[in-house]
Amino acid sequence: MSELRIAGGKKLFGKISVSGAKNAILPILGAAAATDGKVTIYNCPDITDVYTSAEIIKELGGNVLFEDGIMYIDSMGINKTSISANTASKMRSSITFCGGLLGRFKEVSFPIPGGCVLGDRPIDLHIDGFKALSAEVFSDESGFTAKGRLKGTDIHLRYPSVGATQNIMTAACFADGKTVIYNPSKEPETKDLADFLNMCGAKINTKSDKIEVEGVGNLSGCFYSVIPDRIEAGTYLFAAAMTGGKITLEGITATELGEVYNVLLKAGCELKSSENSITLKSSGILSPIDKITVSPYPGFPTDLQPQLTSLLSLAKGKSIIEETVFNGRNRHINELNKMGANISEDSSFIINGVPSLHGAEAQCHDLRGGAALTIAALAAKGTSIIKDPEYIFRGYENFVEKLKSLGADIEYYS
Repeated sequence: MSELRIAGGKKLFGKISVSGAKNAILPILGAAAATDGKVTIYNCPDITDVYTSAEIIKELGGNVLFEDGIMYIDSMGINKTSISANTASKMRSSITFCGGLLGRFKEVSFPIPGGCVLGDRPIDLHIDGFKALSAEVFSDESGFTAKGRLKGTDIHLRYPSVGATQNIMTAACFADGKTVIYNPSKEPETKDLADFLNMCGAKINTKSDKIEVEGVGNLSGCFYSVIPDRIEAGTYLFAAAMTGGKITLEGITATELGEVYNVLLKAGCELKSSENSITLKSSGILSPIDKITVSPYPGFPTDLQPQLTSLLSLAKGKSIIEETVFNGRNRHINELNKMGANISEDSSFIINGVPSLHGAEAQCHDLRGGAALTIAALAAKGTSIIKDPEYIFRGYENFVEKLKSLGADIEYYS
């Protein structure tokens, strides 16, 4: 069994660059399969999920080359509209291929997606969106098939689902007429997908309360650069805050970090932001936060909730986190308590800060939970073993190498 071995108690110091955003590149790769040209994507993160997406494109009949942070995609040869259960089981974001394939080929078949186990993650909003666009959808416990020429319409999402918004938006590029998506996802990664699609010839207008899509019939190739990963940035900033260090992240700004920046200030960290970097300095003495509610953008992101839980486990007082996005995003709690944290669950996470954490053996259950355990281990006294860190590599480029460059004592054993 693979593991990370971490000798904690070392302050993090130094400078690293923020990679391209995992949550942006995956739907962009899904949409790239809907183009009938060649796509070149810069700032593409070297993570496991990117390779899974490339595998899907190849299975569909496309060509992919990935080198030096640049992804070259030729989708003209794609001639399949079904995604295999084997690749779909590796990550939930595989579902973002469906909207583009349905629009381009008028048909798509897809099995139930895999990915991290975070509680209820239904795909009904995706299916409802395809139906609203006039597709016929046949579904059962194994997956679904959607067929038909799409027609523009008004779609009111009962929840601002990121994946459903992205799938519907991509599909609507091929619909006859205009589609308006009300109550859409407002995440920067959704805006990044819209910008990519527009570079491919789409006509998408993203507004605060709705997304308007004029159908264009087909999408061509383009050159595009992915936005920086705000979740990766937050993870490293939390790590520096917990260890009492000082780090600079290049390639991201306070505006792009959003609510995460404000939370770090509330926790007692010193922050400076320039046009292209953020510097954090921490005394290691952290302030509790009475209550923070995890919610869709512009709220605090669910993908940083586990890492925030780690951070507040060392705050001097009681903090409460309410997770409203994924009802099963709690498997890191017991693992953190193994390290000496004092966290209980009711309808929220109740975190009573402790003076210090201690080394322990902990189990990764998902991507962000694994990152949370790692940064807790970096701050703990003694040595920790983090089992199955491959979850982490799904979303963090050069994770071990970047931490080592900041002075962490961390080793990966496969």
